[in-house]
Amino acid sequence: MYDHSGLHEGKHMKTFTNKHPRALVAVAAIAALLSVGVATAATTSPSSNATAKGMGINEFGMSQSYFNGGAVSFTYTKGFYCDQKVSSGASSGCEAGATYKTAPAKNFDPLYITIPLGFTVPTMSMQCPNGLVCVDHPGTIDLSRLEPALKPLYPQYTKAQLTAALKNSATPGHEHFITTANSRQAEWWDVKVVGVTSKSVWNSINAHKSFQYLNAQVKAKKTTGIIPTNLFLFFAVN
Repeated sequence: MYDHSGLHEGKHMKTFTNKHPRALVAVAAIAALLSVGVATAATTSPSSNATAKGMGINEFGMSQSYFNGGAVSFTYTKGFYCDQKVSSGASSGCEAGATYKTAPAKNFDPLYITIPLGFTVPTMSMQCPNGLVCVDHPGTIDLSRLEPALKPLYPQYTKAQLTAALKNSATPGHEHFITTANSRQAEWWDVKVVGVTSKSVWNSINAHKSFQYLNAQVKAKKTTGIIPTNLFLFFAVN
């Protein structure tokens, strides 16, 4: 069992007011985007990596991931890295929709994260839940580059309204998928995002527990494409 006592809410996250509850759902769902059991999240001191710009504060903790049909655990020892050569409106300096220009290391592997779009799942069922900051993850992320793709889901909001809401979104809940264990050695991982718009597809992907199956759904256009980010996480597969 993982210790959940360290779970906490991120700070300084932009949301709509309660006058726009559907907009709040929109941000929580997509930002619900750039995670079995719940991951051990960052400790309460420092309060949140949402306020760390570009480089997260080094903390120690664990989460889980799907790999080759099963579940493995991660051990994190360094804060996140978000390439500041890529523009971001988030307090963390992280964004989704454009790839990095400068990586934190020469060698790294991809980390694919899935997020639910347009439907809800039990918060605490995700490896990194909505509204909570997993250890060494950024607390916020700029999703505004995804506005054109997300706008059809929320026609009641103007482009400007939705873009503004996405600029400094709370990092959404998500699941992790990897393609290698890197010989159990710690390294940087390049975060890539896949949005899942069907609950049945979401459940099927999680049941198969492999990137191979996830990628098949991407190719079949049952999910979004694979979305690049400027975000890297540092951990070892146990």
